[in-house]
Amino acid sequence: MRQHQMEKLDATGTDATFGDNDINFDLQLKKFGVNTGKLKEPAVQRIFRAWVEDWEEDARKKNDCVLEVLLLQKYKGLVFHDPDSGNDFCIWHQNMEYRWGRGNGWFLLGVCAEDGVEDEAFMLELACEMIGDTPQKDGVQVVHQELDE
Repeated sequence: MRQHQMEKLDATGTDATFGDNDINFDLQLKKFGVNTGKLKEPAVQRIFRAWVEDWEEDARKKNDCVLEVLLLQKYKGLVFHDPDSGNDFCIWHQNMEYRWGRGNGWFLLGVCAEDGVEDEAFMLELACEMIGDTPQKDGVQVVHQELDE
């Protein structure tokens, strides 16, 4: 009962979690032209650079578990839509796939959201492009590379 009392809009006292002062504070900010909606947006917790960075070019060619972890830190948990198959994928957070041979190296494993569809391996360039075109969860900011002309 006490918690319910303290969460009411007109709660008073030192233990109140929300009260009239909070509403009045927002109104005072609006008088000065402050966008309070922008202040209430979720904070950016992760920035994803939607291109293969220089350090990745070297890391992708070496079959090293430390480099695999570094690559996974950038990509794990991000989602994308594959226009070729029409499926939605999430980058698997556990490991990647290493393929030997010219032009190969580390590939990202995409876990499909649909039941019965097998996981697929994606090149870093392709995954970056598709992740950059797909809205991500709150807290993830996607940054695109600006090309100098």
